Amino acid sequence: MVLALAALISAYHEAGEAGLLRAVLPIAGRTTIERQARLAASAGATRIVILVERMPAELSAAIERLRRDHVPVQIAREAADAADAIDAADRVLLIGDGAIVDDSQLRRLAAGEGHAVLTVADGAYGELYERIDGQSRWGGAAAIDGAMLRATVAMLRDWDLQSTLLRRALQGGARHLAADAPVAILDRTSDAVALESRILANALETRGGWIDYLLGPLERVVAGLLIGTSASPVAVGAGGAALTSLGAGAFAMGWNWTGLVAMLLATPLEGIALRLSRARLQGDARRSWWRALLPALAGGGLAALGLSLAVPFGWGMTLLAFTTIAFLLALEIEMRGQEIGGRWLLAEPKGMIWLMLPFAGFGTWQAGLAALFTYAAGSFFWAQRQAHRAPHQKGTSGTQD
Repeated sequence: MVLALAALISAYHEAGEAGLLRAVLPIAGRTTIERQARLAASAGATRIVILVERMPAELSAAIERLRRDHVPVQIAREAADAADAIDAADRVLLIGDGAIVDDSQLRRLAAGEGHAVLTVADGAYGELYERIDGQSRWGGAAAIDGAMLRATVAMLRDWDLQSTLLRRALQGGARHLAADAPVAILDRTSDAVALESRILANALETRGGWIDYLLGPLERVVAGLLIGTSASPVAVGAGGAALTSLGAGAFAMGWNWTGLVAMLLATPLEGIALRLSRARLQGDARRSWWRALLPALAGGGLAALGLSLAVPFGWGMTLLAFTTIAFLLALEIEMRGQEIGGRWLLAEPKGMIWLMLPFAGFGTWQAGLAALFTYAAGSFFWAQRQAHRAPHQKGTSGTQD
């Protein structure tokens, strides 16, 4: 019986650049070992053992960042420590020193039975990828069990643990699992260039509603500039929450243009933070505290604007603002777990902030508030119709939406 999925990552080979370990080579703004550990965690590993021989400052800092983000890593200074940290019944993902294998490949290895080795074609990969036979080389990852790890450590002597485990798995009849996505083993900083391009292309992909497509080019450029810096998704997202809060406060004071500008400046920060999070595999930023706050802060800004406009235009403005918020809340409830045709066109706070801009430019704030109400109400009734239509209609209308 398999108890759990663990991962063993080697982090002791010297890189092709003097004084560096492969584990600390930079990739997408962080170190290789951080990406390896996060990929293992994403694949389901509940215990990640990193085998090290020395702890330079860069490696120590990387491990501390992982622990701060609650990635379940622990350090083994010797092979025996690694064996003690993993139960004999555990399934173990063996991740090679400097190997970047995406989580889908790791899940394939984890899901199978018995020992398995990820392979790549011999002709397309160089000497960094250990030769398995005349046609294939090692792709940088394998799946074994804790019992093999313990047995190997017991007879290891002066041999390299990573290579010995690979050889023993192959001699024991491990399945060859051909890689169906790109893999890489990094030995120099230059090795990461092509890999980073693929990582950024996926992470910077635009997802969401119509406003995300309009702001997407700006968000991609800024996220690309920040990827190699120390800026964190939390810091960027918190900046967006702070600007939204500032905008709501300005509306409450009657400084409508100040409030609108602050909220407009905040809108791309959410997308930038989400892209940074995806590129660095830093958790799911969609569930971050700052993102949970954004709708409430935006709603507070809308309510404050309604109260501000009530002075020159009457209490109906306040009623209009609060009714708009109610429709937005109802819309969110209707869309949960539902397939809604045309979802990307429906109302959401970030897009509504930009919709107010042309009305503000012409000085017709009250007309802008009425337009937001109409948009929110129309979106709700559309989503309600889509969510509650007959099941056979849902199956046939996908091509029409």
